[in-house]
Amino acid sequence: MEETTNGQTPWRSFWSLTVIQSMNSLNEKGVQFLLIALGIWLHRELQYPLSVLIVLPFVLFSPLGGWLADRYCKTRLLQAMVLLQVIVLGGMTLGLFLHNLWIAIGFFTIFCVQAMFFSPAKKGLVKDIVGSRHIGFASGILEISSMLALLVGQIGALSVVYMLLRQWGEYSGFEAAAWPCACATAGAVLVLLLSLSIPRYKPQSTKPFRWSLLWEHFTQLRMLWRNPVLRNSEVGIGYFWFIAGTMMLIALQMAADAHPVQSNGDFFEVLGQQKDSALLLAWISGGSILGGVLASVLCAGRIRGWVANVGGIGMTLGCLALSIVDYGTVFFFASLAFTGFMAAGYLVPLNALLQDRADNDKRGDVIAAGNLVDCFLGIMSVVVQYAMRSAGLSPQWQCGILAVCSAVVAIFIMRSLPRLIAA
Repeated sequence: MEETTNGQTPWRSFWSLTVIQSMNSLNEKGVQFLLIALGIWLHRELQYPLSVLIVLPFVLFSPLGGWLADRYCKTRLLQAMVLLQVIVLGGMTLGLFLHNLWIAIGFFTIFCVQAMFFSPAKKGLVKDIVGSRHIGFASGILEISSMLALLVGQIGALSVVYMLLRQWGEYSGFEAAAWPCACATAGAVLVLLLSLSIPRYKPQSTKPFRWSLLWEHFTQLRMLWRNPVLRNSEVGIGYFWFIAGTMMLIALQMAADAHPVQSNGDFFEVLGQQKDSALLLAWISGGSILGGVLASVLCAGRIRGWVANVGGIGMTLGCLALSIVDYGTVFFFASLAFTGFMAAGYLVPLNALLQDRADNDKRGDVIAAGNLVDCFLGIMSVVVQYAMRSAGLSPQWQCGILAVCSAVVAIFIMRSLPRLIAA
């Protein structure tokens, strides 16, 4: 870990890393929802294929991403991915100005691959910069800033397209998406310059490249699963992303049920429903941000297992409350925020434990394996929520099922976490 001459942690480098990864998340989610809004304008449902595109690179290339983060300087890899982001956003902007949707989607696909290689590099740098003592606080801040960026990108993209179309006319769909994308490109250039200030750290692994890296997913998962600390931490982390994905889809269903759009509804009516959905997600994400900040402060000096235990119990109670309160009431919105608040508090110590206990020369592999599990459970959240909706279960019943699942996971974490931290 780099230190200044007086032995202090280089927090300036950490905050620079936080800004860099936040802007990467903001741009990725922002351009995704620009394309979704453009798809609505073109009467095409792009949300499902774009969601698959975001997850697919983690499933296909996760071992390669972990090897690169361990074998080479993480800072250099981070800078290369930020440069690629500039190129990708520029290509998307060009495609949108040319009114060519497929060019824009093609460059977005490259952006999704970039995000996969970016993830183990930026997560691996956290411990290099702050060390074990501050990793609870640092990893929590990194996750929460990413959540905030995703929220701003999602709501901001829909709102900006809606505003520009109102001002320029409903035939200006490509321009309404292209200009925000151009602004994102300009912001990415500034982030690239900021990335040059991150110090370099010597790679911990000397493993040479081998073609088997392209299909070593199960090798990475086996390494993760054989270590009880890493395995149980990832079980908890993976469940967080499962419940987050499921709650997002439940919120979208709630908004659709509360604000039905006629079959002949115009673009502004459909996009208005999407904005209502984004506002529901804002309550969940807003609570998550506050809970993550508090949990990060509580874990500033050391990883505190009781924070995850309290978060797991609160997450269960929040889902239970959502299963019985009426939609649109004060208690409903409070329950949304409370669930997000507790879920984030549950995540922060587990995330810190996983990053701290991974061997230095295998940290990239561990993070890549964790990303693979998270993405698999993210896909499962789509399947499970779709199945519950197809079975005719109301959003309230779906939240009740999540409450039962959360209770099981919370009990598992409470029983295993004390001995994991002591190990």
